[in-house]
Amino acid sequence: MRSVIEQTWGWDEEWQQNDFAERFLSVLFYVVESRAQPIGALCLEQSPDCLYIRELQLLPEQQGHGIGTAIVDMVLDEARKQSLPVKLSVVPANDRAQRLYERLGFRVAAVELPFIRMVYDAVGARERPN
Repeated sequence: MRSVIEQTWGWDEEWQQNDFAERFLSVLFYVVESRAQPIGALCLEQSPDCLYIRELQLLPEQQGHGIGTAIVDMVLDEARKQSLPVKLSVVPANDRAQRLYERLGFRVAAVELPFIRMVYDAVGARERPN
């Protein structure tokens, strides 16, 4: 995500470390593995009114192989079980992620630059066909 962050805000190592440490204590982090090797992470926040994907990161060489789609599909399945919407934010510099989320059924709910707020309404939604 460094290139996206640099394009959007610029990189501040100390701020990044502090922000990560703060978020790590307040949300669920999942390590994504392939062949027992870490290849990414999902940062998910659960509240009474939604599931919020804080971050979904995959190593660049792991992108484009359906892994991100499978992870988001798992989050959407859980949201449907709980009848909750799924929310997330992307930045314009990460248009590839925005296209992924749109393909999976998310819609733009608001543009509050530098963020594009997106939502998936899981209430009444069905699983996507394979």
